[in-house]
Amino acid sequence: MTEDLRVGVVGLGRFGLIHAESAASLPGVQLAALCSRTQEKAEEVARQYPGASAYDSVERMLAQAELDAVLIATPHKQHFEPAMQAISAGVAALVEKPLTTSLDEAHRLVSAAEEAGVALGTVFQRRFVPAAERMHDAIDEGRLGRVVAAECLAHLGRDRQYYEQDDWRGSWGGEGGGALLTMAIHYIDMMNWMLGTPTSVYGRWGTLKHADYIDVEDVAGAVVTYENGAIATVQAMTTFENGFASQPSPTVAHQAPGFRLAVHGTAGHSVGVAESPELAQAVNDLWTFDGEEPLRASWQAEEAGRRSVPEFHRRQIAEFLDAVREGRPPAVTGRDGLRALEVVKGVYLAQERGAAVSLPMSDADRQAADALGGVA
Repeated sequence: MTEDLRVGVVGLGRFGLIHAESAASLPGVQLAALCSRTQEKAEEVARQYPGASAYDSVERMLAQAELDAVLIATPHKQHFEPAMQAISAGVAALVEKPLTTSLDEAHRLVSAAEEAGVALGTVFQRRFVPAAERMHDAIDEGRLGRVVAAECLAHLGRDRQYYEQDDWRGSWGGEGGGALLTMAIHYIDMMNWMLGTPTSVYGRWGTLKHADYIDVEDVAGAVVTYENGAIATVQAMTTFENGFASQPSPTVAHQAPGFRLAVHGTAGHSVGVAESPELAQAVNDLWTFDGEEPLRASWQAEEAGRRSVPEFHRRQIAEFLDAVREGRPPAVTGRDGLRALEVVKGVYLAQERGAAVSLPMSDADRQAADALGGVA
């Protein structure tokens, strides 16, 4: 494929605009189509990008714009339909996380894409942060020995204003989940990338701070086991003050810590990344290899304090479009999105049953998990 890739963006909210800007900035890419719920919004954004046509219908966009790929950044519950339309039209699709909120829909997307030979990816842009890539390389090279344990933390802050800025936020019907599905899933995916294939999950969740205006979880904990025997713990919460998307607290100065993932192995070494505060570029806060402390210090000096948005969205979009051009699977696939979603929804199902859930889920367990409405 020697001509410019023709790319469309579906959904023109905050992250859709990042997708559009990222695609337009890449060599060998033509931002050819922009699709929103209203023609007016699509035309408003299209005026910023010469050569981009505006649409209020995904079906019409796919029929007319001759696209090679679409980037989907609609609200959670609106991921499935445009992604399936793209796959059915033979157009590659990169979908914002979560891939969908329904395991059945996610499974159908992955199966359809694999059967059609169409590239399907899930946006987990934090994999492209140098500290995360460095950590993955160390594990992949066997420097930790056998990986035995990990801890994944999402210590975040949200407030009423955050949840009320969009009518879909904070509800099972609109968002499909809370601290796990919307926030921690980024680092759950990263944990899967580091540790391999998850085989079971057990967890609990509650709504302990924001219950007056949301019904999804604001606190959750889980234990995930992996094919290689490793055991990982997950803790996710949006109960801190002074998060990136909340108003400054009049009574608390402490800032919500952010994300952290640490992995430990039998060789006596550990590696970790910390994103503090949330949306800062993550750095290696844990790197125990003998004689390499100066390396860690130099990485931190270079990388700490930077914002991660939109740079790593741009890097993932560039890699995905390179994969489309080269006819290979992207670095982060739709199946990766399904795998992370199964861990999250496995926590919801485990709470309902009071027992661990095997992964990958059976058809019956996927249906049972999808049928839940957040029963605590």
